[in-house]
Amino acid sequence: MRNIGNHPSPIESSRILIVDDSPIELFRMEALLKGHHFETLCCNDPNEALQILLVEHIDIVLCDWQMPKVSGLELCQTISHSPAMGAPYFIMLTGRKERADMIAAMDAGADDFICKPAASEELRARIQAGLRRLDRERSMIVCQEKLLHFGE
Repeated sequence: MRNIGNHPSPIESSRILIVDDSPIELFRMEALLKGHHFETLCCNDPNEALQILLVEHIDIVLCDWQMPKVSGLELCQTISHSPAMGAPYFIMLTGRKERADMIAAMDAGADDFICKPAASEELRARIQAGLRRLDRERSMIVCQEKLLHFGE
């Protein structure tokens, strides 16, 4: 079970962090997501992404795999092993197309894997699927908390 803290339901407020070392790809992804009315934050450095995750509520991380210094795979592993990061839904976005790459990403903690270039409607659908999953998880936590406090 993910640690969700007191974050609002994704239906009420969804924020997507885009992490890519390519300014062109960052601009393209941000434009696609804003076209679907998602709130976005962007950064080109995985270390900056970690800092953002420590202070901002982020529902979904959309991250490139191949970046200098710290790869998207390493970022994913760090986030998945750190409850302080808020447990966002992690989508690996990459030019890698081999089954072994998809398996490595999922084993590292990724929730989804999309090959570049991502089509606008596919990206929207996968993000909405991730938000639905987060919403279900958060609803379960609320129900569990109510049951724990029932009869006190």
